[in-house]
Amino acid sequence: MKFKDYLKDRVLYIIFYFLSSTLAMVVMMLDIIIRKERVNISNIVYALMLASILLVLLIAIDYFNKRKFYNTINSALEDDKGLEYIFNIPENISKEHDIFKKLLAKNYMIYENTLDKYRKLNKIQLDFNNRWIHQMKTPISVIKLILENEKGKDIDEYTRKSYESIEEEMDKLSNGLEMALYALRVNDFQEDFKIEEINILAIVRNVINENKNAFIANSVYPKIISGEDKRIKSDKKWIKFIINQIISNSIKYTKVKEHGDRSIFIKVYKEPEKTILTIEDTGIGIPKHDVDRVFNPFFTGENGRKYKESTGMGLYLTKEIIDRLGHDIFIESEEGVGTKVHIVFYQGRSIYDLK
Repeated sequence: MKFKDYLKDRVLYIIFYFLSSTLAMVVMMLDIIIRKERVNISNIVYALMLASILLVLLIAIDYFNKRKFYNTINSALEDDKGLEYIFNIPENISKEHDIFKKLLAKNYMIYENTLDKYRKLNKIQLDFNNRWIHQMKTPISVIKLILENEKGKDIDEYTRKSYESIEEEMDKLSNGLEMALYALRVNDFQEDFKIEEINILAIVRNVINENKNAFIANSVYPKIISGEDKRIKSDKKWIKFIINQIISNSIKYTKVKEHGDRSIFIKVYKEPEKTILTIEDTGIGIPKHDVDRVFNPFFTGENGRKYKESTGMGLYLTKEIIDRLGHDIFIESEEGVGTKVHIVFYQGRSIYDLK
């Protein structure tokens, strides 16, 4: 609380102080007048001045005694400190302030105990989800292996197509579990990343190879039009997840295109102080009114509602990870023409360059 606020809170006291002082003087003046004695105005003025000086002195002493308390509160309000400031509030200022501090400390301990309880529950839930996802990945891998073996046998065309459909759905399930796993990990990002120099095109080729079944099944064709390998500093695992999300989206919204080219173009090029990875598809594109909202959590947009294949989390996680790594991402899109996603790797503007 600042001094002017302190005065505002005591305006009523000041008014009543002057009223009581004035009333006392009026009574004395009436007594003098009744006794038919001469009223000395200078004495009245002197008394008022003396009362004012005493009032100012009282306010100054009271504010000085409580100044440390107000400074602590002001510091907490202005600097947005944690609740630990409560224990720095000075004691023995007044009984009222001591009770106020005890109340704050009691509420703080209740808050901490409640928060600790929910932290433990949240950790249990996260650990369970993490283990469950890892356990589900094992049967998916086994089913994929069985399907691969069955497809290699002498079977009719109908059965082969059925196996391919099952395999495609298993890939979707696997990608969904992978997204859920990364969504859990992103909250502990600072404990789960390793910065190294990586070949960005090698990661792109690896992602394309892992998605080859989806490319073949949906008649979508990846084309890397940058022959020269480019190296950047980042986390290999997280960057692979980002590229996989973007390529999966490109496949998803290119396969539904009814006619025309169904290609995805990948290009890596250098500019001063940065390297840019561009993934361009020839799909249905994003409506203009949705482009600025694609990074919002759970936003599926017009295309997601129309084709029922969007969770609204892929690009949100992509943006979260990009920001935490110190990179940038931009999207250009034209409805009916396609979408371009640009990932920018800056030199000297990343978390690992600040160490």
